[in-house]
Amino acid sequence: GGANPGDPDFFEMQIRPIVVGNCFPCHAASKLGGLALTSRETYLRGGNSGPVVVPGKPDQSLLIQAVRREHQRIKMPPQTALKPEQIAALEAWVTAGAVWPEDKPTARSSSTAFTILAGQRTFWSFQPVRKPALPLVKAPAWAKSPIDRFILAKLEERRLKPVPQAEKRVWLRRATLDLTGLPPTPAEVEAFLLDKTPDAKTLVVDRLLASPHYGEHWGRHWLDVARYSDDHLTPDSEKLYPNAFRYRDWVIQAFNDDMPYDVFIKAQIAGDLLPGKKLAGGTGLYGLSPDFQDDRVDVTTRGFLALTVACAQCHDHKFDPIPTSDYYALQGIFNSTRLHEYPLVSETEVLAFTKAKKLHDDQNDILQEFLKKQANELAEVLSTHTAEYLAAAASAANTALDRELLDRWVKYLARPKNHPFLDKFESLMKRRAMEAEIRAAAKEAAAIVADITLEKKAIDDKNYILMGGSKERPVGDPRTAKLLTLTRDRFVFWRDLYGAGGVLYFADTKLDRFLSPVFQAHVKLLRAKLADYKQAIPPQYAFVHGIEDVEKPSNMRIQIRGNRDNPGDEAPRAFLSILSPGKPKPFLKGSGRLELAAAIADAGNPLTARVMVNRIWAEHFGHGIVRSPGNFGMLGERPTHPELLDYLAATFIENKWSVKALHRSIMLSAVYGMSATDDPENISIDAANNFFWHFEKRRLAAEAVRDSILFVSGTLDTKAGGPPVRWTNDNLRRSVYGFVSRRQVDPVLALFDFPNPNSTSDQRIATDVPLQRLF
Repeated sequence: GGANPGDPDFFEMQIRPIVVGNCFPCHAASKLGGLALTSRETYLRGGNSGPVVVPGKPDQSLLIQAVRREHQRIKMPPQTALKPEQIAALEAWVTAGAVWPEDKPTARSSSTAFTILAGQRTFWSFQPVRKPALPLVKAPAWAKSPIDRFILAKLEERRLKPVPQAEKRVWLRRATLDLTGLPPTPAEVEAFLLDKTPDAKTLVVDRLLASPHYGEHWGRHWLDVARYSDDHLTPDSEKLYPNAFRYRDWVIQAFNDDMPYDVFIKAQIAGDLLPGKKLAGGTGLYGLSPDFQDDRVDVTTRGFLALTVACAQCHDHKFDPIPTSDYYALQGIFNSTRLHEYPLVSETEVLAFTKAKKLHDDQNDILQEFLKKQANELAEVLSTHTAEYLAAAASAANTALDRELLDRWVKYLARPKNHPFLDKFESLMKRRAMEAEIRAAAKEAAAIVADITLEKKAIDDKNYILMGGSKERPVGDPRTAKLLTLTRDRFVFWRDLYGAGGVLYFADTKLDRFLSPVFQAHVKLLRAKLADYKQAIPPQYAFVHGIEDVEKPSNMRIQIRGNRDNPGDEAPRAFLSILSPGKPKPFLKGSGRLELAAAIADAGNPLTARVMVNRIWAEHFGHGIVRSPGNFGMLGERPTHPELLDYLAATFIENKWSVKALHRSIMLSAVYGMSATDDPENISIDAANNFFWHFEKRRLAAEAVRDSILFVSGTLDTKAGGPPVRWTNDNLRRSVYGFVSRRQVDPVLALFDFPNPNSTSDQRIATDVPLQRLF
């Protein structure tokens, strides 16, 4: 669905899967803590601890405090924290009023037939594209192209008058910024003003389409849709895609080469499966995916088809004829693929690198395994001195103890805890009880630690057997084995002591001083060997991030209400029901990506060409013939000029899917050449300019603002392609080559509404705020 957290489809795509996967196990049928989380009312009513959500106020909402783990007692989900992007989605949802659409019955198992009604099949966007005849108009002299006839017919119908044409200087600036994202040079302006020939504009458009800057500007429009990024979304440290830029450069080159749009689609969905594998670089569309369950289905269906299929993850789509089985049919295709790096060098270079890297990684495994074993044994030894350290932490008297460990215990006691085992000791400590009482409580706590340590070891041993763990047999799948576990509170205390960052756990170099001289010498030798192996690794070879099919592709089962632990019927890998004649035919070639690509890029598909011509029209005019470029479904806008949309789509296909030919036909029309002047009579009839009676003034996109400043000052570095450049004052490259982060968008770009690369973006929002003027 859309990016607005107040929309029902934001709830369906972002919120419902979080709630079903993380809250329902305890807060649906079982109502732990008196709390069910199954409707908006239950959130407002709450459980034993009061209301869970205060709409519009995330900081005051118990739900948000709990998932942020900021609440004194309640930290949810209990075992593992939600991902930062999930917490951010919940915060945005609560801020927007905690919209929860009225529930339908639970998601069908696919055995319950889903019927597409006749009325749904006749919806405008599912009708075949037909090339209409040019309409009759009263003032045909105004029209310079077939496009103008469609525009003028609607204007005349509504008694609107087109405003006069823009002067040449204005038109040239508009056309140059539109196609290259840069302003024209004074010499280009002068040459155009002096050119009085009838084909002066044609020559300008052809010159701009041949410029390498064209692909840089229009490739960036596609990168918004492709949610392009140079890094992963990680909570703490930065994790880069070393070769993400190769997909970015591939897209730019595809636009510069005027790659036919149907080939452009196929290359991104299944370029590795096309003859010669020359188009494998296109699969970066998926090779650079954010790690969300519905992401690949979402980017494919919204990007190419303008349908919100990912909204059908937990139940049949609320508005469009898309059953849950369709979502899992597509998800099954992407589940049958894996990430793959396609080298751009010889096999010899690849082998040299992988061999050297394996030696290094194997040595690192040996070192880490040894250190982990010593750290675990040390933690167990240190745990036997718990009583002494607790007593010393209360009085800080015993100087014979290890200072670092004592300091860790002091800090741990000062922190709020998620278990009750130190409550008695801490209360005695706070009221400065007698030393004998404190020592007795310290011994009691130490006995609990010893008991939990023994129980955890016993559980680990039993689980090892349950998982079939032996030297002869591989370890089984933890998701299917019925494993044993400590009770929640005991596990939390165990993790606080023994987990990474725990009180008793000394990792890596912190461990060294506890090792005997023999062991210290051994570790020193292991580290020296590791350093040698690291030195011997040649530089990483060039490759493109992509995907490939797994050896044994398989269908997914419908997850009822989006819950993977509640599987329904199998959903055969196939295309969307509404876009298939009759029942969709199962895809049988590998994952099914090649068949999916063919179905989307088919000239008979009613959506593909319409969606792309509408995107291109919207970039030229400020809004599309359909004002919701990423949603051609029931919740989307209806086309203002359906015949024009079909004329453009039909000629787009006739012209062998040439995007450059489409630009030419749009930009040499009278409607594109109009001035931006207002007309009071027209405003009274069509203030929103739905019918294109004048050209709209538009704010430049973030990149064009920055690039134009550099360009007119003569400092823009016009070098093409290559690794991303960080946003420092020394960065004089075009903005398309700047570093794009999923963790934090550059503040200057964000100020001018650069999209969040964590999800596909249909169009730029153009705000107009004082901060921009201050900048």
